[in-house]
Amino acid sequence: MAARSGLLSRLGELIIVLIVCVPPAHAVYQEQLPPQDAQSQQPTDAKPDKQPPPPLFPKHRRGLYKNALGIQVIDATPQSPPLETDDPGVPDKGEYEINLTTHADFSGEHRGFDFLFVDANYGVLPRLFGHDLPTQVKFEFPVAGAKDRDHPFNVGIGAAKFGLKFNLYNNDRRGASVSVYPQIEFGFPGAASAEKGLAEKGQTLILPLLVQKEFKYLTFVANSGIEIPIHDPEHDVTGTLGLGFGRAITRHVAAMGEIHFESAFDLKHDRRAVVNFGLMRRLGDNLVFYTKLGHSIFSDDVSGHTYIGFGMKFTFTPKNK
Repeated sequence: MAARSGLLSRLGELIIVLIVCVPPAHAVYQEQLPPQDAQSQQPTDAKPDKQPPPPLFPKHRRGLYKNALGIQVIDATPQSPPLETDDPGVPDKGEYEINLTTHADFSGEHRGFDFLFVDANYGVLPRLFGHDLPTQVKFEFPVAGAKDRDHPFNVGIGAAKFGLKFNLYNNDRRGASVSVYPQIEFGFPGAASAEKGLAEKGQTLILPLLVQKEFKYLTFVANSGIEIPIHDPEHDVTGTLGLGFGRAITRHVAAMGEIHFESAFDLKHDRRAVVNFGLMRRLGDNLVFYTKLGHSIFSDDVSGHTYIGFGMKFTFTPKNK
């Protein structure tokens, strides 16, 4: 009995020792896991996606746009109107751009007036070979008047023009853009524009290339094109070249200038070189006033030409767009 009692006493002591010395299983498991903070501090192979920097030259919205700082400023890109040189930019999809211009051309032998020149443009976004192609649909016509020294003053509708501007390349990081702008010019049906001296006979196919490059302090635009008369044997194929520069003076005022050349390909007739200067002033969120003053520095005419013009640019997108 005494031996049995001693055995039980030793067994009880062994159980107590095991309970005290051996930690519970869940405690051992917790000790084996690294602390939560340590896990979060351990380096991982996964790298966060690198966000690209904002573009150096944000896309210039027609009339007004937001610059890299998010501030709304006037578009100082050389453009038509007020210049003859045009830019590669097109209205956004579903956006309208309407230019209403009054223009005069004075020389010793000729007086020409566009009492109201209507230039209507609309932005579309067709897909070509799986890519979006920003496009501008354009239609324009003037209510015009003209008087030569030996002819009476005539008034009517001048030459109308229809065209499509295709923005083939646009890079906001390089500030570069390229467009082609095929157009057809024609006398307004039933208006007898050619007989009144307000338009050329027949039609004219116009094929220009428009290039734009933005720099830190100004925007440069170059145009090079060819004008092909159709059903008009009195006129030859003509080449054109325009170089324009523009710069914002304030957030609301932009200044621009150009030199524009045109000549028949034999360089013997239909020659003209013109210098034009333009100003644009913001009047509202969708309204810009512009004006132009220019003079010919070379012309086949005996006397030089002076050009004066002013007008309004409206841009708007219908609410359902």
